[in-house]
Amino acid sequence: MKRLYFLIPCFLLFWSVEMGAQERTVTGTVTSAEDGLGIIGANILVKGTSSGTITDFDGKYELKVSGNDAVLVFSYTGMETQEVPVGTQTVINVTMGSDVLMIEEVVVVGYGVQKKSVVTGAIASLDAEDIGKTPVLRIEQALQGKAAGVQVTNSSGQPGDAITVRIRGAGTTGNADPLYVVDGLPVGGIDYLNPGDIESIEVLKDAASAAIYGARAANGVVLITTKSGQEGKMQLSYDGYYGIQNAWRQLSMLNAREYALIQNEAAAASKLSIPFADPNSLGEGTYWQDELFTENAPIMNHQVAVTGGNKVSTYAGAFSYFSQEGIVGGDKSQFDRYTARINSVHEVSKHFTFGQNLSFTHIDRRSVDSNNEFGGPLMSALNIDPITPVFETDPDKLAAYDPNAVKDKDGNVYAISKYATQEVVNPLARLEVTNGKYKLDKVVGNAYGELELLPRLKLRSSFGIDLAYGTNNSFRPVFFLNAAQISSESRVDKSVDRWFNWIWENTLSYNIGLGSHNFAFLAGTTAQENNYENLAGGKSGLVFSDFGNAFLNTAVNEESATAGGGAAQSSLLSYFGRVTYDFQSKYLFTGIIRVDGSSRFGANNRFGVFPSFSAGWVVSQEPFLLNNEVLDFFKIRASWGQNGNQEIGDYRWASTIATGAGYSFGDGTVFTSGSVPSTVPNPDLEWETSEQTDIGVDLRFWRGKLAVTADYYIKKTIGLLVDAPIPGIVGNNAPTVNGGNVENKGVELAIDYRNNAGALDYNIGVNFSYNKNEVTAINNAEGVLVGAGFSTYGSVSRAAIGFPIAYFWGLQTDGLFQTEADVENYVNGDGGLIQPNAAPGDIKFVDLNGDGVIDDDDRTIIGNPTPDWTYGANFSANYKDFDFGLFLLGTVGNELFNGTRRHDLTTANMPARFLDRWTGEGTSNDIPRSTATDPNGNFSKISDFYIEDGSFLRVKDVQLGYSLPQSALSVLNIQRARIYIAAQNLLTFTNYNGFDPEIGARSALDIGIDRGIYPQARSYRMGVNIVF
Repeated sequence: MKRLYFLIPCFLLFWSVEMGAQERTVTGTVTSAEDGLGIIGANILVKGTSSGTITDFDGKYELKVSGNDAVLVFSYTGMETQEVPVGTQTVINVTMGSDVLMIEEVVVVGYGVQKKSVVTGAIASLDAEDIGKTPVLRIEQALQGKAAGVQVTNSSGQPGDAITVRIRGAGTTGNADPLYVVDGLPVGGIDYLNPGDIESIEVLKDAASAAIYGARAANGVVLITTKSGQEGKMQLSYDGYYGIQNAWRQLSMLNAREYALIQNEAAAASKLSIPFADPNSLGEGTYWQDELFTENAPIMNHQVAVTGGNKVSTYAGAFSYFSQEGIVGGDKSQFDRYTARINSVHEVSKHFTFGQNLSFTHIDRRSVDSNNEFGGPLMSALNIDPITPVFETDPDKLAAYDPNAVKDKDGNVYAISKYATQEVVNPLARLEVTNGKYKLDKVVGNAYGELELLPRLKLRSSFGIDLAYGTNNSFRPVFFLNAAQISSESRVDKSVDRWFNWIWENTLSYNIGLGSHNFAFLAGTTAQENNYENLAGGKSGLVFSDFGNAFLNTAVNEESATAGGGAAQSSLLSYFGRVTYDFQSKYLFTGIIRVDGSSRFGANNRFGVFPSFSAGWVVSQEPFLLNNEVLDFFKIRASWGQNGNQEIGDYRWASTIATGAGYSFGDGTVFTSGSVPSTVPNPDLEWETSEQTDIGVDLRFWRGKLAVTADYYIKKTIGLLVDAPIPGIVGNNAPTVNGGNVENKGVELAIDYRNNAGALDYNIGVNFSYNKNEVTAINNAEGVLVGAGFSTYGSVSRAAIGFPIAYFWGLQTDGLFQTEADVENYVNGDGGLIQPNAAPGDIKFVDLNGDGVIDDDDRTIIGNPTPDWTYGANFSANYKDFDFGLFLLGTVGNELFNGTRRHDLTTANMPARFLDRWTGEGTSNDIPRSTATDPNGNFSKISDFYIEDGSFLRVKDVQLGYSLPQSALSVLNIQRARIYIAAQNLLTFTNYNGFDPEIGARSALDIGIDRGIYPQARSYRMGVNIVF
């Protein structure tokens, strides 16, 4: 028993000593390898347990540890996780470096930058590497298929034509373009930029991200940052390519024999005389598209750039030249751009930094008429008969020609069709008389200074300008194209446009960390003024009838002289503030408010207030997910906010005065100039407001190999700015009113996977976007906004409550009448024929309202030009010195209006698919019979006969490159050199029968209507990238 009493205290003593050896306090400091400073909020966890702590404001920590076998796991977002065995240590200091697989990205936000891991808004980002993978002609094309929720559509394939960008659907019937901000400077457009100058692009998609820009951000914001200098010795680089372009598709049309057969059939059906006695003798005839399209049209780009600097100053400069000749019209459809840029930053002192960004662009552009149902070479090529030759060589026919018939440069006379009428003419003759050139000189730049008033308190002031001077010259010679297309006197017209916009911005920012709490405050003001002037004049009767001598002072017909011009000015005054907060980079919050005052609104509603809130939770920072071997990063975010839209004309709140009106105070033979109110004012006009709610998640798996981003949004536009229809008797321009509401709902998903297999590194990225657009209110009795018209047939599209913006509006069809009995059995309640002028082979229109009459009251939605889904996919791989890239894009669920045939002209040529027309019972239920008079209105009535599936999949870019080995380059003092070959628009898969399924918008209510679109080119390029 005594022995037991002795063993018990000995055991307790041994146990207490052992426990003292196992449990002890470990302290230390966690610092960043980049700057040596302590990391606030780093996680330290005892591996295999729930015991852990975080670092304080100085990066210090204290943690109780049991046993020498314990392992501490140090983690922080964007840093490489480290595991350190404790052993007998009581002090463990750790230096954390960036994770090469999960490198902490920094994204540009309004008036600053943020770590991507703590961003609470929906932002899509592209860096210089992403942009460089697919060399593009314009900056907007870099976003095409690369950013979920961003739809980029080429207006046409003509060099220099505009590009339509829509972020999360169209929210307005007015200008729906996003706001472009280049190096902090809002600009009116970005066609002046050279893609090779771009360092990064950020798209602010949700209202919370864009709210800092308030009045101009209702359609989203695109932030563009140009390349800046880097500390180090001067580095010189050259990037260039040369390529050839051809039409990727030609449409199959009727040849001469087929054309004559169908014309004979149409005449017989209409009981007219037969025009062609022997169609077979006509053969193939002229295939006009072969004659019209330019083969191997050149395209090229050359850029020389220099960068360098020291600890005090850094600089980056570049010069580029881009040239693209059109595949229709050759050098009459050409775009040339010259750019020069210089950016620099100077650290004047420890507390003051000065910088500037300056660019100059010169653009020369010539273009041909396209997407015009009433003219243009493309529409003529599709509608002129194939019987007419390109040139007329028959002396007898030439003798009967008008002396002003058009000739080519060698004196050959272009043939004039005896069958084509109105605007349908010899397309090559049309090109011959097309003469015009637009020139633009543009200077965009800003200068800024940043002063550190106190530690972490900075004052920044910047002043920017956007100055442009454009001239447009056009020359019309004397010509005779046909009896309806005549110019009896030469004419010159010239216009001059001048834009001068300036902006002055001042911001005060303060960042502070209080333990695990991090705050960033921003307050600022903006003053902006936009000025525009225009002067135009024209005169006929040129002494020298050629484009090179087409000047106003060489024209002598004084009575034909015209002159005009105008000016406009608008201004914007803004106040804004932002606060961001995070706790341990885990719980996140951002609040923004902006107040804008615009001269485009009257005193009643001049100022608009635009707030936003967003929050995020980095779930992967929670202890229950730390050190998860599969899930690296998991963030949930949500936002709500409002943005404004002021994209209307100036002075809409006031009654403007127009001069030049003629008044008679006598017998009506003498008129006196006067002035008259030109617009009905609306002093109560309010801001158009976009309100958006967004919920999203960001995920990364397997050490950053797989990244997933998903968003769901609801975007409501309140108070559409529209021009209200008024009776013509009023005699004034319509007033602008707040005329309705629109809602967009959608889902976005982006997936990116990167990995390697030995020497092979590869990356696969896909993104999908779904958007549903619906008009929820229109403030007129009909609940309708009338959209675009087509030919002489009236409106084709409209906006109405419960339907999408710009839906196609027409009659539904129910096949073709196959027999006379079908026609006679299609009767109304009184037994009368619903289509009394129909015959077998004609289209059967649906009497939608059941009143027994086919009219506009039966028209309904017959198609939607806006896709349900847009998607993009890219694959890139590197194997040793070789690299490969493949980029696809497409749409699903959109329809197009195919208006490429002049159905109002019965002698117009037809697509070859009309060979499958109705010729008897059961032969066709889609393509109606041939008739010269069309009594049933098969073609003159707008119906779903014109509507086609516009979905497509396009192999947008394929590229193969080879980087020369360093051993070969070192001898030449070259750092890097790469050569590549590439193909653009290599393949397109679509059911659409027109030239191109990518059809842009002429306006918000004129989308997806093909009037003879200038197709995009298929190009093959060879290029080189060299760094010295």
